[in-house]
Amino acid sequence: MNIQRATEELHRCFGFFNNHFFGGKLPEPQLTIQTKGKRNCYGWCSTVEFWANADDSVKKYEINLTAEHLDREVPDIMRTLLHEMIHLYNAVNGIKDCSRGGTFHNKRFKEASEKFGFYYDAPPDPKYGWSFSKLKPETVELINGWNIDESAFKLARKVPQPAKKPGSNSYKLECPSCGIKVRAGKPGIKVMCTECETVLVEN
Repeated sequence: MNIQRATEELHRCFGFFNNHFFGGKLPEPQLTIQTKGKRNCYGWCSTVEFWANADDSVKKYEINLTAEHLDREVPDIMRTLLHEMIHLYNAVNGIKDCSRGGTFHNKRFKEASEKFGFYYDAPPDPKYGWSFSKLKPETVELINGWNIDESAFKLARKVPQPAKKPGSNSYKLECPSCGIKVRAGKPGIKVMCTECETVLVEN
């Protein structure tokens, strides 16, 4: 159980998605697993080729899955990977699919998502636009047939939370997808963001 195995599975599944939805034409990116830092996201895709060798004869885009969320269920990880691959498809085809500093997913992203394995059952989010797509049943069936090694996604980066300030009797919880924040009266309580279908994390 190590990060190498997770990276290998992500590369393998990238190839599966690429062949099935994109005719194998997407350029292979540099797939990374890095901390999300201050971002509230499961992953990202660069809009330019961040990676290159010394003479620029080889250049690659970057797709990253955040280390803090690497221990989710396999379908959720695959949803993030395919989401970022759609950004990659749009980037290499000169399609601007986001605005507001890369956070608001516009109709062009929605159109590509519906073409490549996703559907929507809700209107666009005011802050993130058409970001919150869902895997079509046939896409889930496709993923289930890949025999993905679930044990590759059992570890995630866990940063110790700062100690509570003296006298404080509440805990901040935040949705890692949309950033909505609430307070809870005790530690360890689970709160679900119904919009994103995601469990809030302590912040």
